[in-house]
Parts: sequence; C-alpha cells; structure tokens
Amino acid sequence: MSNENYVEPQALDAGEIDLRKYIDIIFRRRWTVISITLIAAALSLIISFVTRPVYKARGTVMIEKEPNILSFEDIFQIETFRDDYFQTQYKLLQSRSLAERTIERLKLWEKKEFSGSKTPTADDLKNPIFRQKLVDKFLGRLEVKPIRMTRLVEVAFRAQDPTLASDCVNALFDSFVDMNIEAKYETTEQATEFLSEQIEELKKEISQKEQELQNYGQEKDIVILSDKETTMLDKISELNKALTEAQIDRVRKESYYNGIKNASPDFIPEAMNNPLIQRLREDYLKLSREYAKMQEKFQPEYPEMQRLKAELDSARELLMNETQRLIKAAYADYQAALKKEVSLKELFEQQKEEAFRLNSSAILYNSLKIELENKKNLLESLLKRQSETGVSARLKGLRTSNIRIVDRADLPLRPDSPRKFRNLLLALFLGLFGGLGLALVMEYLDNTVKSAEDIERYSGLPTLGVVPVFDEDATLNGHYYAYRSGEEEEERRKKKKKEPGKTEGGNGSEPRSIELISHFAPDSTFAESYRSLRTALLLSGPLANLKSLIITSPLPNEGKSVTISNLAVSLAQMEKKVLLLDADLRRPKQHRIFNLKNHDGLSNYLTMGLELNKLIKTTLVPSLYFINSGPVPPNPAELLGSDRMKALLDRLKAAFDFILIDTPPILSVTDAQVLGKVVDGLVLVVQADRTPREALKQTKEVIDLLQLKTYGVVINALNLDNRGYYRRQYYRHYYQK
Repeated sequence: MSNENYVEPQALDAGEIDLRKYIDIIFRRRWTVISITLIAAALSLIISFVTRPVYKARGTVMIEKEPNILSFEDIFQIETFRDDYFQTQYKLLQSRSLAERTIERLKLWEKKEFSGSKTPTADDLKNPIFRQKLVDKFLGRLEVKPIRMTRLVEVAFRAQDPTLASDCVNALFDSFVDMNIEAKYETTEQATEFLSEQIEELKKEISQKEQELQNYGQEKDIVILSDKETTMLDKISELNKALTEAQIDRVRKESYYNGIKNASPDFIPEAMNNPLIQRLREDYLKLSREYAKMQEKFQPEYPEMQRLKAELDSARELLMNETQRLIKAAYADYQAALKKEVSLKELFEQQKEEAFRLNSSAILYNSLKIELENKKNLLESLLKRQSETGVSARLKGLRTSNIRIVDRADLPLRPDSPRKFRNLLLALFLGLFGGLGLALVMEYLDNTVKSAEDIERYSGLPTLGVVPVFDEDATLNGHYYAYRSGEEEEERRKKKKKEPGKTEGGNGSEPRSIELISHFAPDSTFAESYRSLRTALLLSGPLANLKSLIITSPLPNEGKSVTISNLAVSLAQMEKKVLLLDADLRRPKQHRIFNLKNHDGLSNYLTMGLELNKLIKTTLVPSLYFINSGPVPPNPAELLGSDRMKALLDRLKAAFDFILIDTPPILSVTDAQVLGKVVDGLVLVVQADRTPREALKQTKEVIDLLQLKTYGVVINALNLDNRGYYRRQYYRHYYQK
C-alpha cells in the first residue's frame, strides 16, 4: 500500500560530489573543527615552550682518492675507489667503533646529557651494557648526509648544549681521520716486520757462510780447478742460482700470501683483474643500491626486501668464495714455491755430496762462494723492499690521509628544535584536517534528521514548516523578534535595561518559553514560523478536508505538544473557531501549557458520560477552546477507538471550524494509529538533530500500512545558524527597508 503523498527517494549519483553538502556539514560542525584546531595549536605551543631547546652542529668532510705513494707493488696494492667505496665510508662514519673512539676522546660519560644526573663509577665504565647505551645514545643524535654529485659529506650532531654539539662533530672528524690512517698503514707495518725478520736471518746465514768459505780455503789451499771439477762447479752454480731464484720467489709469494690472507676483497690486487670477481662485485653493488633504495620505502619484513636481502647475501657469499679462492691460489703458489725451493735445495745438497765424493775440494769451495754471493743478492733485494715499506710506514707520522676536513663545526647560535612557528603551522594544519575529518565522521555517525531534504529522502513527505530552535537568550541575541527595525531593536534593548520588569506588550516579562509564543509574542520569528505552518497547511487541501487533524510525532519529546498549541493559536488568530483536544491519555501536557486544571476531561466523558458543555473549556486566547485529557485511564487505546469517541468527533466537527488533536507518539503506542482512521488527516512533528532517520522511516511504513492521510512534516527546534534556511538577519534587513 502506498500513500499518495509518498515520493520515491532518488539515489544520488555516485560520481557526483555535492560540494554544498560538505560545506553545510563543515559549517554546522564548525565548533568541532575550531575546537580541534585550537586544541592542537595549544598543545603545540605548550610542547614547544616546555621542551628544552636542542642545538645542531654541522661540519663537512671530503673523501678523496688514495695517494699512490703508499704502493708496495710486489707485496700488495690497495685499490679502494670502487662504486661501493663511498657507501663504506658513510657507514664507517656511523660505525660503533668510531663512536666509541669519539666518546673516549671527549669523555662523554662525564656529560649529564649522556650519563644523566648520576656520575658513573669505574665499574660503570667497565660495564659493557653501560658503554653500549652510551654508543646508542651518541649514534641516535648523529646524522650523516652525503651531498649529491660531490665527494663531500655533511655530518651533524644534536645536543642540548651547543658547545657539546660542535665538540662531538669535530672529535668525530679527528677520530675518523685517525682510524683511516691506522687502517691504511696496518698492512704495510705487517709487511715491514716480516721483511725485517727475513733480513736478520739472512744476515746470520751470510756471516756463517763467509766464515765457512774462509776456513775451507785456508784448510785446502785451493789454487786451480780441473776440467771435471769445473763442470761440476758449473752445475752446482746453476743449481745454486736456481735455488736462489726459488728462494726469492718463495719469499715474494710467502710475503704476498701473508699480506692477503686476512685482507678483504678490497685490498687484493689480482681481484681487480679477475673478470669473475669484477662481475660478482658489479652484481653485489647493483643489489646493494637496489636494497638501499627499497629500504627507504619498505620495512625489512617486506617480501621483496627479504628476497633482495637473500640475493644480496648470496652475491656477497659468492664474492667472498671467489676471494677465498684467490687466497687459496696464493697459498698454493706459496706452497709450490716452497716445494720447489726444498727440491732444489735437496738437489743442490746432492751435488755437493757428489763433489765431495769426487774429492773435489775446489768445487765445494766455489759452491760455497756462489751460495754466499746469492745470499748477498737476496739480502740486497730484501733490503730494497724493506726500504720502500719503511718509507710507507714512516709516512704514518705525517698523517697523510685521503680524508680532509673541509668545515669544522662552529658553535650553533640558534636551536634546531623546537621550531615554534613551524610546529604551530603544522599543528594548525593537522588540527584543521583532523577537525574536518572528525566533523565528517560525526556527521556520518549522526543518523538524525537535519533538514527538509532528509524528510523527503527518508519519508517522501513534504515539509510544511520549520520552527527555529528556542533558547533562553532568544530575546537578547537578536533572534527573537522578526519585525523590528534596527532603531526599534536598539530602543527595545535600552528600555529593557532601564525597565527590566516591563515588556513590549505591557505587563509581565518577555516569554522565556516557546509554549504559546504565537499568543505572547506574535511579532517574533517563532510566531511567524507557526503562521507559515498554518498557511502551508491551509493550502495543502480544501478546508472541508481539514476539519479534524492529528498532530503526532515518531518518538516522545520531539515538540508535538508545543507545535499543536501554537498552531491552534495561529488558527484562532484568523478569527476561526478552533478546538484543541488533548487525546494524549498517557502523558497529557496541554492543560499545563494553558495553565488549567486537568479534571472533567476527555477520559471522564468517554467513561462516565460527562456533559459536553462541562467538557469544553475556554482559554486565554480568543476563539480557541480546549478539551483536556482528564485522569489517566487504564485503557487509553480502547477509549480512543470507541464509538463514543467517534460520535464526539462528529459533534465537534459541526461546532468548530478546526479540531486539532494531540496524541501520543505514533511509534510508542497505537493511540495515534487508532485516531488516524477517524480524522481528516495527520501532521507529523520531528525534532532536528534528535529524531532518528530509522524512526522516520518506520513512521512512514506505519502510515502506509494503515493508509493514513498525511499532509506533511513539521521540523521542530532547527538551528538556523547552522543551515541555509530562513535567517533572522533576513527578516531584520527586510523590515528595516
């Protein structure tokens, strides 16, 4: 069953955004937006002024190529500048070892910023947990930022003490240079120590051989050599020469192996000439850059990050394996050279024994002489190498380094944080958007009726009128009176201050309630609203069909009683004979509005047969008559649906121009539903921002089910300041003209 007044709600276009709707929401929730914004700004200011200032000192360091003066080409070469070199240096600047050096240099555990109010003891300084916390706190304040397209690196440190901030940056630079120099010369020092040991041993051997040669020559008194002895001597000479070369080769390969066995891939010369290692390095660098780039966007647990990490570890493992292969190859070369030396030495000893067997003392003498000369040549070669490595090692004292401090950190003059103005702007921005978001959420969660559009959308009924919200300050804030000019309003305010007990109309005080405001304040905005309701109702159909009307609401406390009383007054002001019938036999209110006693009422008439002339009562409003509800009966619905009630309505229709019936809420009880069948029509009252939309839908379903004639809906207590309905300023502006 459908009602003739029902209009099917039209679905909004999903792709269309009603900007005015959102502006209306924001305007209605403006105090929420303003409150959140002000709270955010206040919190920002409080935090900014309470937070202790933090200073940031900045310095710049430049990382250049290694100078070639350090090369000891036969021992090992250092090739440092690959694509990952700078990344390594950046990580070294943020390393824990460098942080520990800086902490030791400045004794930062004595600073309250790092140790707190408690002075650390000697046991605390030995405690690894305490030192780890110091390092963590230091690294947490350190920032390393490479400057793009340059070899410059900006280092910053934050501290509450500006002097401490600049000292930490400068001490970090000095420690970084020291660490770089120490790492660079450590390998050269190891090679120098090895050569020194070899030279000392060789010197002892040469001294011993010289003594043996001298003693042997004197003992044998050797003058000439025979052809056979000369041939043996040549053979021994060749073996001795080969043995010397093998020893030199063994020493070179042994020193090379000792130099690279603990070195990283960065410091192995052959690694740079190996295509496989070069390709593995390129793969590893490519994966490193890709992993670092994705690390800026994703967490380590992200699947793609885990895949890249696995590939990166695999590439690193392959690179290390290939490096180990080179080390093993160097070791194998060293072992081969050692075996060759041992073999030649054994062969040489055999030749010596052969010489002795031939009883050729001269051969042994010459072999000793050649052996002595070879050892002297070996000594000369080792001394030359020792001289080169010694020069490189002594350069450490000159502190030559590829790290150069460009700008040392100056004392910061202004705190880096908190930045009060920036924080305030950010708080205003976040507060504004947070307030807007909260307003939209509140609007989404608010399921109450707010406008005539909501009435039409959720019920399909027309809106007959809108009654503004009434508050106690309505007479003072310029909203109460609609028909005064600016001069009249100002005069009224002055008179009110001088004569607070006197009203515009003559006696009593200005109305502080909306009840019967159409009578007590006929020139008010509220009275005009009820007159507009009266006009809309009278134009909604023929007068013959408007003799008897029910005024009800979906739920209690939505203003139906006030609406019907003021509507009755408005109809009576047309010099029409109007009867107001209080049929709310459960919670009657009209007798209190008209200040009458609630006896000899409708319930008495329906149950006890009270005379009609005693039932109808006059009111303070001319042409307006009233039937009160009477005592509350046990069966209101049955009484209202009785034949006696129908007969009463027929008699009253003949005597009055309009009969307005106040009933209980239509969803709460069935009283209004019962009376709706015997009257000409029904008017529904809803309260803005109170009546749920679901209640309005259910009311419409009940009306359709019972096929009740419904003229429309009255929106009560609507806050016009928040919506685009009639504005009080409009009335004032209109009547000023």
